[in-house]
Amino acid sequence: MGEQIWQHIAEKLQVKGEKKGKYQTWFIVVAVIVGIYFMYISASPKNILDPAPIAGSTNKQGVVASRPDYRDQIEHKLANDLKTIKGVKDIRVFITLASGVEYEYLENQETAISTTQEDDGDGGRRIISEERVRTETVMQQNGGGQEAVVVKEKTPQIAGVLVTVKGEGGARLLANITAAVSAALDLPAHRIQVLEMD
Repeated sequence: MGEQIWQHIAEKLQVKGEKKGKYQTWFIVVAVIVGIYFMYISASPKNILDPAPIAGSTNKQGVVASRPDYRDQIEHKLANDLKTIKGVKDIRVFITLASGVEYEYLENQETAISTTQEDDGDGGRRIISEERVRTETVMQQNGGGQEAVVVKEKTPQIAGVLVTVKGEGGARLLANITAAVSAALDLPAHRIQVLEMD
């Protein structure tokens, strides 16, 4: 099929006399330039993807650096809520996250099983089974590139909370704030530290 196309093109370009060689030379030069152009285009990366780490058998899980806006939102909301406690004049909240946001990605899984049976000369028989599992992350178009399809997003757990407070009430106020933070974030008291502000 490919040979027929080239022969057809060569027949079309054949011209009698002196011009015959001239047209064939130009055709070859243009074909080479077009070929180099397509090789350059196919070799240049269009979308560079940052592959996510793999864990688990059916889904890929990636841990992405924690989003500062997530932590900031919790700190801001908690500080505003704690300011409503009687005796609190000023308060600051600092939260430490245990990890980053975790994503589970959609993935196609293909399993191939092959069995081979071998007979030796003494009447013995050996059966060899081999199983190959191939997994591939499902990608989707997003704007100018591609990204993995996220099945589940898990927000990071809170590792600890530091609260500094200025107000009236002494130890009782500190205990009330510790209890409020524990209830609001579902954290044990030993992971919450409440101190008086200078």
